[in-house]
Amino acid sequence: MNRQRAAQLHLSPLHVQQGLFAVLALLITLFAGQQFVLWEQSQQPEAPSVSFERPTQTHFSAAGSGLADNTPMRMMDVDQAQPADEMPRQERWVF
Repeated sequence: MNRQRAAQLHLSPLHVQQGLFAVLALLITLFAGQQFVLWEQSQQPEAPSVSFERPTQTHFSAAGSGLADNTPMRMMDVDQAQPADEMPRQERWVF
């Protein structure tokens, strides 16, 4: 039954040749496009990479363990002036 369907398709050698040529042209186009993109990227100056160093936390404590330190918690106003002997704190976002 498959032979009858294949016989009805009528693929001439010219059609096969044209299909193969189209596939070859597509592959060459894709390859040339890839090479062009690689060449274009190599011509651009590389952007300096910025690496941020984060302090490594080596001690993990439970959330409730901070209350056991017997140090009183105190709230500070955001606009409160800092004493001169303290280091200036980093800017904080308050939501």
